[in-house]
Amino acid sequence: MKRLIPCLLFIFFTNVGLAQEKKWVNPIVKNYGRILELDKVDVAPDPNMEYKILIELIHDMDAPSVANFSATNVARLINLHAVGGVKPENLHVAVVIHAKATNSVVNNDAYKKRYEFDNPYIKLYEELAEAGVELVVCGQSLSMFGNKSEEVIPQVKIATSALTAISTYQLKGYAYFKWD
Repeated sequence: MKRLIPCLLFIFFTNVGLAQEKKWVNPIVKNYGRILELDKVDVAPDPNMEYKILIELIHDMDAPSVANFSATNVARLINLHAVGGVKPENLHVAVVIHAKATNSVVNNDAYKKRYEFDNPYIKLYEELAEAGVELVVCGQSLSMFGNKSEEVIPQVKIATSALTAISTYQLKGYAYFKWD
């Protein structure tokens, strides 16, 4: 037992030291999607390739005071490609938002009326739009969840439906991710 305690302390302090040496970065989306810059990887994005990525967001709104991980993960995707050497002009990302996630695209007054919190998604969606992300909300879900088009923040476009937006982007060659 006397030998076990020093060994455990050594392991603990070694791991704490290693954790502090990790370098977190946000190369494009500065306030969201921090990632680790790794020294050595065997598979990385091709910096000479053009990326067309479509993300379908349908996350729940069960913690309305904070932006859902699925939504902030869009920023991670962008930052990960940047660390991999992909230039912003070669990274085309579209996000189609529907189902319960539709409530994340409304202005602060509408959001606060529904959830009694300020809308934590507004700043995220502003930064994603600044990074060139096309943000699209399903018009069908928007209406079904009781939101009005005039409540949608300016960074978000309204589509006829998520189904038609997704099929259109896919037929334009976008790789598809579904995050909920």
